[in-house]
Amino acid sequence: MATTPDRTTRERTRVDEKVDGARPVETKTERQTVTDPYSGIAAARERFGGVDIPASLVGMLTALSTTLILAGLVGAAVGAVGYQTGLEEDAQDLSTWSMIGGVAVLFVAYLIGGWAAGRMARYDGARNGFATGIWTLVFAGILAGLGAWVDSEYDVFRNVELPQWFESDALTTAAIISGVAAIAAMFVGGTIGGLWGEHYHRRADRTIAAAPPQTEPRA
Repeated sequence: MATTPDRTTRERTRVDEKVDGARPVETKTERQTVTDPYSGIAAARERFGGVDIPASLVGMLTALSTTLILAGLVGAAVGAVGYQTGLEEDAQDLSTWSMIGGVAVLFVAYLIGGWAAGRMARYDGARNGFATGIWTLVFAGILAGLGAWVDSEYDVFRNVELPQWFESDALTTAAIISGVAAIAAMFVGGTIGGLWGEHYHRRADRTIAAAPPQTEPRA
């Protein structure tokens, strides 16, 4: 009889262990939703990419105003700045340095204008920088047409001494070659400037993508 309490105690202990072993245990699982950090950036580019007309127009205006300022500075150094030579048979041709100065002015001016377009557009900087040159040719052609059809006062590019690529006396070989060189400098500068302006936003995108994701655990 003396061993009965001990046996009873051991049996109760075993029963408690079995009960404890059968008792359901609550577990919590943390789940986190991880997404591609570049997916949102790609979606925004798909939605808002392409040629941004307001941005490219602002780039054109920036380039034209910069052309006027730089032409004045370079003209003070080399004596004159021109964007074409051989416009008239009896006109004195521009010096080599004057022509080089004019091409350099266009390149730098549209580099700045392309940068403005690319920075404003955020996406496709090269396209928008190139578009600054397209708008320049479009407006130069329209204004030259108005000047020939209505009155020369409407040819604003002539009045402020901007490039005259659509004049009737710009059909000589020298005028065409020099005009093509100036236009090429304009487009190259605009395209590089557009890439330069877009580069700021690509740096910002990389910073956003590299930031640790902010996720909340779910029970």
